[in-house]
Amino acid sequence: MRLTADTLQGESYGFLYDRIRGSDSDSVARTLYLRAYMTKARTENNWGRIVQAYKNYLHSSFGDAQLIYGDSMVQVAKRAEDPKLLGSAHLTLGGVYYNLKKYREALDHYLRADELITGTDDLYLKYKVKFNIALVKYNSEHYDEAISLLTECRDYFKTGNARGYLNTLHLLGRCYNRMGNFGFSSEMNILGIEEGRRLDNTSMEVYFIQSEGINHCLKFNYALAIQKLDSTLKVIRKEKNDFANEVLGEFYLGKSHWGLGKRDEAVAYFKKVDSTFRARNYIKHEFLEAYACLSRYYALENNLESQFLYLQRQLKAQEILHIQDKYLDNKVNEEYDMREVKREKERVESLLRTRDRWEILGGILLIFLCLLIGWLLYRDHRNKKVYRKRFEALMEGKGFQGHMVKRKPDPAQKPDISQEVIHKVLKQLEGFERKKGFLDNNLSLFKLAAIFEVNNRYLSRIILYQKGKGVVDYLNDLRVDYIFDLLKKDRRYRNYSYQALAKEAGFSGVKGFSNAFRSRVGMTPSFFIEEMKRKAHVE
Repeated sequence: MRLTADTLQGESYGFLYDRIRGSDSDSVARTLYLRAYMTKARTENNWGRIVQAYKNYLHSSFGDAQLIYGDSMVQVAKRAEDPKLLGSAHLTLGGVYYNLKKYREALDHYLRADELITGTDDLYLKYKVKFNIALVKYNSEHYDEAISLLTECRDYFKTGNARGYLNTLHLLGRCYNRMGNFGFSSEMNILGIEEGRRLDNTSMEVYFIQSEGINHCLKFNYALAIQKLDSTLKVIRKEKNDFANEVLGEFYLGKSHWGLGKRDEAVAYFKKVDSTFRARNYIKHEFLEAYACLSRYYALENNLESQFLYLQRQLKAQEILHIQDKYLDNKVNEEYDMREVKREKERVESLLRTRDRWEILGGILLIFLCLLIGWLLYRDHRNKKVYRKRFEALMEGKGFQGHMVKRKPDPAQKPDISQEVIHKVLKQLEGFERKKGFLDNNLSLFKLAAIFEVNNRYLSRIILYQKGKGVVDYLNDLRVDYIFDLLKKDRRYRNYSYQALAKEAGFSGVKGFSNAFRSRVGMTPSFFIEEMKRKAHVE
């Protein structure tokens, strides 16, 4: 008997779904099973199955067709008046927009899904939303916040969802990579490969290998980076239909060839990055380096037309990233992060309501809070007095009053390193400080040691002996001194946001900047800036 959508009506949804998934190589059969699933769902007036039928069509389509099916899916889910079903539909459609690299639309659907799913008991959907919000934070360079969400997702997915678990490990590795923590990134890559094999799911292995290739590139192991990136690029291009990771591999292949001095090969890969940008309007912060290399290449070739062309495209890419980042930051901060705070506030309020009958406990709590507030007010008042004295001392040229001060070298602790190596490193440190190399927010002991071509333990011991501080404190103090001079000499910087100041000084986050500033200068940056403004106003 010839199969038709009508003759398949007696089959179960599970049977039809399995046939849809197994018919990728037979478009005629896939269309037949897709229709049969939809017909069965509509005949039974089953809203949940109709939504799933649209999902089936969506996952069997490409590009704009996916968006059309996705919109229909959301509209049907609205009619069902089921928050979990509608939240799942928005989450799926957000994923389509994300895969098309339309981050703004993706975020809007993720936030709507989060709002709907919060009131349900579906943990899987809740953690899936967390993962997708982490993706947005990763793309807007909020790596610490992304890692916090991903750590929760990893612990949840590890026991019940292999693909979600492996995706989380991969994104964790990429976050650590972008923060310059290549050791943790490699740990995630190795773990991802091992866990994929243990779980009999190797679909993500090529991405872990690619991520490790990127680590090698950023550690200047260019030959090994090219080997790994080239092998994964072929798989991603032919089997994964994943243009985003394809262009990621092309960029780091270009960067690796450039590092080896093979400029012509590098330019060919960088032009592929540009081609993807022009065709799909897809760009990432790290890809901007491709345009800098292209303009430099053509400047050396004395080809002013090409140099001008790539400078123009670099400016356009930076403008797009600025607009995208501003939208994503504002949207996530105002809707998702604030919503999380409100949820925590509601949870605490609920706990307090259940404890109302414990009057004694409530009284003790009230007294404690009063004491705490009083202590905080006293501490704030005391700190301001101390800070003001330190500020006045600074204005009189007496130097920093913080506790992070250089100690004199102890001859007994002189590192057992040849004087030639020490002298070489000190000369390099002088150049490093003069050229303000410390403004690179991805800088670490390992990266600095690689730049200086010296053992990282040697470098650490030399800095400790000569500078009287560890590497982290050494870098942070240089950064604080730099931003301190800017704030003191140029009043424009006093109106910058703390995030902008942190980035200007080479810090990866506001908290690290604030702590380093307080340790070095002896007061918070906010107090120093306000006092500088007040002083300028009086003058």
